Amino acid sequence: MTNHAAGLTADLSLDQIERLDDEIITLLARRRAMAQALPAPARARAGDPAFAETVRGITDRYRRELGGAGELVARAVMVLCDPSREN
Repeated sequence: MTNHAAGLTADLSLDQIERLDDEIITLLARRRAMAQALPAPARARAGDPAFAETVRGITDRYRRELGGAGELVARAVMVLCDPSREN
């Protein structure tokens, strides 16, 4: 493979990843909107052991299946900090 062909393949892969990132961000934003439409929990989530356990379980599953939870956090931050997001 020539350097030019390798560069095209890398660009294609990066474009595919960027499109997937956009899809993931859109889905996370949609999920966030759906979650906000639900009634608030009876008590603060930080003090809710079931919520904390659920978060731990999801993070552990993400780490097992995809190799790290940092990316999950990064994507969530991207959704929360998206300037086009409605407040």
